[in-house]
Amino acid sequence: MKNKVFCLLLILSCAARSDFLRSDLELLGNAPALESDSADPYWDLAWHGRVASYGDPDSQFFVANVYEQGKLVPQNIQKAVEFYQKAAKQGHLESCHKLAHLLPSESEKWYLVAAELNDPQAQLRLAHLYRENGDIPKAVFWMEKALHLLFPDVSDLTTVSPDLEELKSYL
Repeated sequence: MKNKVFCLLLILSCAARSDFLRSDLELLGNAPALESDSADPYWDLAWHGRVASYGDPDSQFFVANVYEQGKLVPQNIQKAVEFYQKAAKQGHLESCHKLAHLLPSESEKWYLVAAELNDPQAQLRLAHLYRENGDIPKAVFWMEKALHLLFPDVSDLTTVSPDLEELKSYL
């Protein structure tokens, strides 16, 4: 219980601070990689909470996951979404995918962010989304982009994707 209280207090105090101390910036640059099977997950959460407050997208993703899962702190999807959004706005691909899943009404927006960062998974999801919505030109565009990334040496992409061939037949 003490660890949970300490962790939450540290996260809240760091989030409220807007000034950067030299030692804090050094912490960001020289921070050791943390493993998921750490001996003290509350310390991991406190550490990531502090680094997340300074804008690190990987730590923001970590904290968002903690809030989404509700294992170390009470589950809070709204806070998870806030941290995922902070990370996604910095180009964190996994956060974009999480937001598309958690916010179905905004899935196109978050898949677009990831797709524009050359994430073939997001590009294929956009192709599927546009196909379902009847926007065949956009579906073809994103499917071709994804397939070019996945199969850079293939000149005729319809040979690796019958779906692309079918979509093109509707144009």
